Amino acid sequence: MKAEGRRQKAEVSVVLLSLVVTGCSFFSRTKSNFYSLERIAPTTAVVAARGVPVAIDSIEMPPGFDRKDIVVRKANHQLDVRGTEQWTASLEPMVLHTLAFDLASRLPEGMVILPGQLKPAGMTRSISVVFGEFAAGPDANVTLDARWTLNNVTHAERIELPIASLDSANIADGFSRALAQLADRMAAQLGP
Repeated sequence: MKAEGRRQKAEVSVVLLSLVVTGCSFFSRTKSNFYSLERIAPTTAVVAARGVPVAIDSIEMPPGFDRKDIVVRKANHQLDVRGTEQWTASLEPMVLHTLAFDLASRLPEGMVILPGQLKPAGMTRSISVVFGEFAAGPDANVTLDARWTLNNVTHAERIELPIASLDSANIADGFSRALAQLADRMAAQLGP
């Protein structure tokens, strides 16, 4: 009987200890911060493009960067993956959405088929974008290195922007500004 009582006390102790450990870890969790990419209005007049509408049909991000965590390049080929500093979605769909809307704001209405829109009957031109690099760091800058293809012609773009610091809010702003500059360059190539 005494052995049975000691076993029950030990089981109760294990359960209570488990609850205490679980409760402590629940209350000590670090709060995550979430960031988005913002569309940036053009600084120049809308490009006078005509003809067949375009759609960004594919985006390819560098390996390891299409994730919800914000990733910052560090020295010695290392990455800082910020588990509590996150994008609101994986980076690839956010980049596609932001770039498409930025491009649409730089071209006449109807020239860009936005993500989720039905493609009109008839021809459309397809744009694919491959990012060789789209990252912040190790210095306080954002680097965008991309190749985009339209009608079997590939264009190479490299954009480097200084940012105030490698704080995640500054990185999100730098990414947004870099995509706006890429949209400016794409619109210029799509013009007359």
